[in-house]
Amino acid sequence: MSVKERKDSYQLLSKPYELVAPDGGWGYMVAIAAIVIFSTTTGFAGCFGMIYNDFMTEVGMTSADVTLTAGIICMAVALSGFFTSALLKRMSFRKLAVAAVLVYCGGMFGQIIMTTKLHFYIFQGVMQGIGIGIIMTLTFTAMNDYFVKKRVLIMSFVQTMTGMFTMVAPMFIKWVLERYGFRGCMMILAGISVSNIFAVLTFQPIKWHMKKVEIIEALESHEPLTEKIVVKVPDTPVINLTDIEENITKIKYEESSEDDLKKSVFRKILESFLDIELCKSFILTCACMGPAIVCTADNLYLMILPQYLYSIEWTQENVALSIMAYGFGDLVTRIVLIFISKWVDKLGVPKLYVFGIGVGVFSRLGLLLSSSAGVTTILVYIAIMGVSHCCIAVLLPMVISDAVAPEKFTAAMGLSLLVLGVTSMALGPVVGAIRDYTNSYDAAFYVITSFYLLFLILWPIEMFVRSRRTKK
Repeated sequence: MSVKERKDSYQLLSKPYELVAPDGGWGYMVAIAAIVIFSTTTGFAGCFGMIYNDFMTEVGMTSADVTLTAGIICMAVALSGFFTSALLKRMSFRKLAVAAVLVYCGGMFGQIIMTTKLHFYIFQGVMQGIGIGIIMTLTFTAMNDYFVKKRVLIMSFVQTMTGMFTMVAPMFIKWVLERYGFRGCMMILAGISVSNIFAVLTFQPIKWHMKKVEIIEALESHEPLTEKIVVKVPDTPVINLTDIEENITKIKYEESSEDDLKKSVFRKILESFLDIELCKSFILTCACMGPAIVCTADNLYLMILPQYLYSIEWTQENVALSIMAYGFGDLVTRIVLIFISKWVDKLGVPKLYVFGIGVGVFSRLGLLLSSSAGVTTILVYIAIMGVSHCCIAVLLPMVISDAVAPEKFTAAMGLSLLVLGVTSMALGPVVGAIRDYTNSYDAAFYVITSFYLLFLILWPIEMFVRSRRTKK
């Protein structure tokens, strides 16, 4: 081989490149796994009242007990999701995912043999909440790693498929309950939950599937990849500042040590998990408090709604149909969001979120004012609630990303989850107690609707004030 041929071969082998996300390939397997995970963990959430109605009647659970369970679940999800990043420092991605699935499955299998309220709080509230919090956080992380250019498209597809499953789930639960009863239903759901083990095993390290993309600019320059390092010897003498720098560093270290001693141990621990500056600037804004309280209200309403429908003598078939209507409204809205994504960017995500809150107020007040109407009218209002739910749930991460800097997003998301957990624990029992004290579902629904109405008023005011400040 001639010298020229060797040189050309060397340049061919030493082409510069960069590693980028696959945006496909194994990422499609991760997307399928995400559909399985979302469907089997959250797809049955709308069937909560149907699944546990017989058990709650058997052990004498009140509305306060049910809402307390919702608070426990939200708090477990919030805390586990918040500490996921810290756990990843001690465990690999897939090991943590498998461990979370095992905890979740343990909660599912425990519900087969539970006989008391305490068992219900532990298996349904704590264990499943911890599992879901970690699994969801890791699933979103995997999706973000594998997709960049196609992220919106793939996430929309995953959410749409999950929404379709949510529509079918009520009829499936109704069929299982009629044939096998509560215990048999829990055995089947526990078996389905085991599929998540195989799903999370697809979360291979992203570095295994990164694509090599040639850097065109570097190739066009025709410069070799390796260059000689030229060390210039200065003509003038150089003053060595090493000793001076060491003395300054020593003084600064002594001063900082004195300052550190003044800090309490609790504050140091707090700062290792929380961004104090972010807390001051973000926690009291509508972008943080709004989604947390509205999502809490949304979850509480969905948990109480089937009991309300049973109380007005709806059949199990009609209750299942109502949950399907809720899922239908949610699914249609998710599909619509795919096609209007560019318009949403121009309008602004917070404005669309406020619109979703407004739809939630309208649909709930409409149902309350027409509770004596026929089944069809109530189903229409419930379907409109599904539209509101989609805006509130799907747009939540985008609302947070719009409110903080990109590097603060993870911390802000964790903080928002914590606020969600705290509000669920605080507001859930209050709503349940109001329902039990007044012996009226309408009273509880009016209280829940007031949470929506609060931010339907406050959020536009905040946006107006911010826009005025920006103009100045």
